[in-house]
Amino acid sequence: MPRGLRYARLALAATRPPGGARSNAAILGQVGITIAVPIALGAWLGLKLDEAAGTSPWGLLGLIFLGMVIAGAGVWGLITRFAEDNPIRPSTERARKAGRAWDAEIAERERKREMGEDEEK
Repeated sequence: MPRGLRYARLALAATRPPGGARSNAAILGQVGITIAVPIALGAWLGLKLDEAAGTSPWGLLGLIFLGMVIAGAGVWGLITRFAEDNPIRPSTERARKAGRAWDAEIAERERKREMGEDEEK
C-alpha cells in the first residue's frame, strides 16, 4: 500500500473524542426543539379549541400546560439518554491522591490563618 494512502486511511480511521462545539450545539438544539415544539403545538391547539368551543382562555392555558409537561418529560428523556451514553467513570488512584493532597494543603493554610501565622509565599 502506498505510504500516502496508508496515512490517509489512518486519518480517516481516527475518531474524534466526544464533546466539542458541534456536540454541544447538537445537544442544545435537541433540548430547544424538545421544549419549543410541544409548547407551541399546545398553544396552537389551545387557540383552535377555544375558537371552536368558546372556552377562552382555558383551552389555551390547559394545552400550554400540557405542552410544558410533555416538554419536561422529553428533556428528562434526553438527560437520561445522555447520562447512559456518557457514564461518569471512577477517578483514578492518582487523581484521588492529588485531591487528598490539595485538601490537606487547604486545611494547613486555614490552620495557619486561624493561628495567625504568616503564610509562606
